[in-house]
Amino acid sequence: MIAFLALLLSTGCAQEIERVPEIFRPTNAHETYRLSLVEANLGNSALGHDWIEASETALRKPAHITSPFLESGYFDKSVATAIGYVFPVTGGQRVDAKVILQSHEPLRVFMDLFRLVDNDPQAPIHIASGTMLIEPSADMDPIPDSAPESSRRLRFEPVRDGTYILRIQPELLRSAHYTVGLTIDASLSFPVAGHTGRSIWSAFGAERDGGRRSHRGIDIFADRGTPVLAAADGVVSRATTTSVGGNVVWINLDRRRNIRLYYAHLDSHNVESGQRVKVGDQLGTVGNTGNARTTPPHLHFGVYTRGAVDPLPFLKRMRTEPQSLTADLSRVGSWSRTTDSNVVVRTGPNSGARLLTTLDQHTPVLVWGASSHWYRVELPNGAHGYIIGATTEPTTPLRKESVTSISNVLDHPTPQGATIQQLVPGSEFPVLGNWGEFLYVQTPAGLNGWLSFE
Repeated sequence: MIAFLALLLSTGCAQEIERVPEIFRPTNAHETYRLSLVEANLGNSALGHDWIEASETALRKPAHITSPFLESGYFDKSVATAIGYVFPVTGGQRVDAKVILQSHEPLRVFMDLFRLVDNDPQAPIHIASGTMLIEPSADMDPIPDSAPESSRRLRFEPVRDGTYILRIQPELLRSAHYTVGLTIDASLSFPVAGHTGRSIWSAFGAERDGGRRSHRGIDIFADRGTPVLAAADGVVSRATTTSVGGNVVWINLDRRRNIRLYYAHLDSHNVESGQRVKVGDQLGTVGNTGNARTTPPHLHFGVYTRGAVDPLPFLKRMRTEPQSLTADLSRVGSWSRTTDSNVVVRTGPNSGARLLTTLDQHTPVLVWGASSHWYRVELPNGAHGYIIGATTEPTTPLRKESVTSISNVLDHPTPQGATIQQLVPGSEFPVLGNWGEFLYVQTPAGLNGWLSFE
């Protein structure tokens, strides 16, 4: 499990004499690998530059996803790539991200989590990191039934609302199939046995005593004697009786979480100070002791960090089962094309994601991943986005054409593209798609590329 890193910044110098730039020292595996590229004089090479640029682009232009999320895709060794996923989290929720890799060759993939400050992608704060390794054994069957697999899980619980980016990037010159899953759910178990959020009838912040104070928790109504349960592992710091809360229990969670839970108005409590409890352990029973004597039995439940916070996000259960992958996975890693005009490209695999652009009919797209009924695609100009899989089809020949003069088939649909084959007058070729002033064609030698028709 990867936890948040607490950074303590301090100054102990009474008089500043001179600022001396420190030698760059990597703080995580991704930075270590990046530094190794620079030290090997690969940082300014095309290969190294593309890898570094891909890592930065994944943070500047991440895919916008919502929980629950599931995507399967492909990393191609011929392309330096990185994937970024951006998602909002409410304080009190738990994020569970899992990445599964399959590859027939040794492989390292870097998994890094960032938090955005004021939703600004230009200055993300690095929160946590991990590395996934695949190391096929030397005596493994050269053609095994399935590729070796590695997985890594990242769980974290932010104490305040925030926007986060999960970046996944393989090392250079390695291919792999990947599956990324992400769910966001309540971080605490419900504290009243047999009940759910539907039993909450008094919200956090509601006025009390004619507006002189506000409600610092939530009230969960249940029959007298209903078991009250530990919502998380922790230590009972107090189990006592007060004039306001009646029979109360305070539980301190572990230092990493730095949270205290408050249970009030219990009919009885059966724990004592210093006792360690596990999630689901009974602490007492529902009642109406203290200043709740005139109300029906209920549990007043509070969550405290540096002060009281709304317990609802800590308890509200979310949907955690992602939609099934219905897009054709056999298309992943290959070119497809749009079937209609005005095909919408979005920043994420959902209809609420921001619109990036629309595509003309028969626009070629390179499919890199699939999520539900969406494809994560690369457009001919290098931009990335998501389109509905049903709006695409394989790039089978549309028609045949020929050239009347010497023509160059290029590797990219720009005049600056490199020539992959030169066609002589009279050469026939199948047309597979079109983009702007270029046709996507297959040469007589079986190579796919771009031919200007202007």
